[in-house]
Amino acid sequence: MDLHLPTLMIMESFVTACAGAVLLLAWSQNPKISALALWGFGNIAASGGIFSLMLGSALRQPFASALGGSLLVLAPGLMWKAARAFDAKSAPLIFALLGTVVVGLANGIPGIGDVTGSLGLATGAVYLFAAAIALWLGRKERLAARWPIIAFTALHAAVLSVGTYSTLDGSTGQDVVPSVMSLFGFIHFESIIFALGTAVFILALVKERNEAASRMAAQIDPLTGIANRGAFMESAERVVERCRRDGAAVSVMMFDLDRFKAINDTHGHAIGDAVIRKFCEVTAAALRPSDVFGRIGGEEFAVVLPGSGIEAAYVRADRIRASFAENCRFVGDHQVNTTVSGGVSMSVNGEQTLSALLNYSDIALYCAKTEGRNRVKRADQPKPEGGSSTVLRVA
Repeated sequence: MDLHLPTLMIMESFVTACAGAVLLLAWSQNPKISALALWGFGNIAASGGIFSLMLGSALRQPFASALGGSLLVLAPGLMWKAARAFDAKSAPLIFALLGTVVVGLANGIPGIGDVTGSLGLATGAVYLFAAAIALWLGRKERLAARWPIIAFTALHAAVLSVGTYSTLDGSTGQDVVPSVMSLFGFIHFESIIFALGTAVFILALVKERNEAASRMAAQIDPLTGIANRGAFMESAERVVERCRRDGAAVSVMMFDLDRFKAINDTHGHAIGDAVIRKFCEVTAAALRPSDVFGRIGGEEFAVVLPGSGIEAAYVRADRIRASFAENCRFVGDHQVNTTVSGGVSMSVNGEQTLSALLNYSDIALYCAKTEGRNRVKRADQPKPEGGSSTVLRVA
């Protein structure tokens, strides 16, 4: 069965418009993701360009053809801006519109207007190659849906490049309606696949990114931005297990803010929250990237230091204690003079479990509390694993 090229173009225009509408609908539900709107408007522009080009060829209307060519250049420009926006990279709108302006002006210049078809295809190819590169540069964010979008975009850019060459070498005339079985017929088929494929995988990318953000949020303490208890225990278990396999030392520090309830009762919970955040800032600044830091209770915190002996851990913990006391004399206009107590334990060859190390550090922390607070204590000779602490916590 023969397929009339204008019919194919109408179908392409409809499919591309639908793909754009789906992305715009997704944007209405996720208004902060501007890339959805930009890519969706790009598809709408492409749909209008295809339809205008078809009308211009069928009705012999140069203005409609010129409008179609400009819209078909606008679409890749918006898609390039969308690709940059996916990874929060700047992309001035003037750059996205520049190709459309150039092609539009070229239509009115004698001698150049005859090759505006080639110019439009080449400009679109450049924008799409740039979009594929922008998406590829964001590959450190491990999202599986990113790669099909890169592939579809790069392929479409390559097809437009071939189309550019075809019009320049004369095998396809600038103003001739090609056969459906020609190279340009293939370009129209491929454009349908590009519109559908990118729309599907852009939605998948947004969904994948939202799910990753939700997983991350579930592991972060909302007040401090550090790992919550569950995330800390999971990461710390892996670190302790790795040290056990490697026969490396591992130390655990535990901290508890002194008389924290009195701070809340005297100055209010807002000041109490500020004190907790200040402690986290001081502690995070004193740790290495390999250390694991988490909030395991209201005003209780723990740190796992792989490859660190107890003396090094003690020095680090005492430095944190002193720095916190110095930085938390005042919070805003309130004189709080907050201090922290700590306990430190160590497993020489990683033979102790995380639970046991936390227990030993907790006992040492209790000793620091009972001896006057604002100090750090080393754990005594570890008790056998399985022994449980009967520590009564002191504020």
